Amino acid sequence: MHNASLLTHENTVPMPHVEHALALHRAGELDRAEQAYRAILDIQPDDTNTRYMLGVLYLQRQDVERAIECFDATLALQPDHADCLNDRGIAALSRGENEDAANFFRRAIDCAPHDALAHCNLGKALRRLSKPEDALASFQRALALDNHSFEAALGSADMLETLARPHEAVTAYEFAARFAPDDMRVLLGLGVTLNAVRRHADAAACFDRALQLEPENVHALFGVAFAVDAQLNFEDAVIRYKRALEVLPNSATLHNNIAFTLTCMSRYDEADEHLRRAIEIAPDVSNAYKLLGMSELRRGNFRKGWTYYEHRKTTQSGLRDYPLLDLPEWQGEPLDGKRFLLAREQGAGDQLQFVRYAGVLHDLGATVDVWTSDELAPLFARTRGVRRVLNHAPTGGYDYYCRMMSVPTWLDDDAIPRVVPYLSADETQVDAWRERIGQAAGSSRRVGLVWAGNPQHYLDVYRSAPLAVLEPLASVRGLAWFALQKGAGESQLDGLAHRWPICALGQWLDSFDATAAVIESLDLVITVDTSVAHLAGALGKPVWVLLPQQADWRWMMSGDISPWYPTARLFRQQVLGDWTPVVESVRSALEAL
Repeated sequence: MHNASLLTHENTVPMPHVEHALALHRAGELDRAEQAYRAILDIQPDDTNTRYMLGVLYLQRQDVERAIECFDATLALQPDHADCLNDRGIAALSRGENEDAANFFRRAIDCAPHDALAHCNLGKALRRLSKPEDALASFQRALALDNHSFEAALGSADMLETLARPHEAVTAYEFAARFAPDDMRVLLGLGVTLNAVRRHADAAACFDRALQLEPENVHALFGVAFAVDAQLNFEDAVIRYKRALEVLPNSATLHNNIAFTLTCMSRYDEADEHLRRAIEIAPDVSNAYKLLGMSELRRGNFRKGWTYYEHRKTTQSGLRDYPLLDLPEWQGEPLDGKRFLLAREQGAGDQLQFVRYAGVLHDLGATVDVWTSDELAPLFARTRGVRRVLNHAPTGGYDYYCRMMSVPTWLDDDAIPRVVPYLSADETQVDAWRERIGQAAGSSRRVGLVWAGNPQHYLDVYRSAPLAVLEPLASVRGLAWFALQKGAGESQLDGLAHRWPICALGQWLDSFDATAAVIESLDLVITVDTSVAHLAGALGKPVWVLLPQQADWRWMMSGDISPWYPTARLFRQQVLGDWTPVVESVRSALEAL
């Protein structure tokens, strides 16, 4: 960070004395250099450069107070001494006087506008002052003046990461790596940003290199575990997380993350131990409570599960996805005669599953309105107990509001309302679809099929089943197949067109209302874990749900029936990713129809 140049200078002191002092300083003989500088100052007290160099020497020794005395004395004699202003700012930084440091660096820049180091140091001060935009501008100005400034390159990368601009940060870290590829700050920062842009294999390589240099570096241990985990290499990720826990056993984040990975492996008991440990370490760690709530719900411990699951709203993503409304939030108060807003959840499946509680609230005496998305509004408008449906958050007019999945938290009875159907399709659309599907199916049983869910879901590779894997179902006679699949998964139909005739309906399913009308026209729906499973169940139609080994909490831990949907039948994987036995079970069940 120093800008000292150790130059010779004109002075009344004999030149050999000055050169001798500077030579000692360059050679690292600081004690002898100090004596030489002081001898010069005894003869010429106003020699600003010598006094400045003595301050530099003290700063190198980390004797900050004596360095500041020298710098201040120099600046009193020469206020525009750019190098001294820069080092005075460095001394201020070392004392945590960040605002003062920034001012000294600004004065240095005023005296020497093209001094890249002063701009870089100003960036460091602004970073400490939590002014990332300004800090980034200073670092980038330093780079414009000196394209080989490693510290400016690293500072730019750091600020881009702070500003949540990960793609730019990756580029900046990669540029900094040209100068110092094994610098730990570069390796760790690049690894973090590569994880952020989902280049997890590259991130793992960065962190592994960091661990070669510092095997106990907990940031690298955590980063590589996260990178491996994100590639769904769960066994290896658990090993990596356990190694990190050996170094940092009291990290709530590590316990939370390994618990999530163990949950993905259906090792629920081990996962719960880590979640409870995370909560013990950090009682406010919302994500651990959320995961533990899902575990309790999966086990059927609803009272405890609902209470823990409320923490979903205070996780980092929850604070964004569940903003508080300017209304009183219901927490079990009497509802007779009250105006009640049943507020939307994030997922369509969540809302389809939990809008059933509108009827419960109505039976408790409330007048219930539902706030939901445009795509679900027509369906929910026909739900028992719903007065009207809104597609926006109101600002008033209600005594209470409650998120759909929070309602059971505040009910006295943990019993799940299982009466179906609680949703209904539009009869006009149903009539039209029954005619179309009847013409296509003839006397065959009509079966709807969904094989792929949301590709953005973290575990979609396990929740979705390639259509080709389901092809043995085509051998069952007397069935007419209709694809309710939408999105990228529809393209899988092309490869099976001649071996498995399936009528593709996706282009006409432009709303949940349309999908509901088609489902009402079918005899059976077979689907992976998607919103269609919830829609069919809510409509009271027979629905067979194909579940991965690590099924979502709402499908419970085992069994082939659902406490939420009486007409659902569950087919579960026994080995993660292996659909073959599941498909064979479904084929046998179809044969038995």
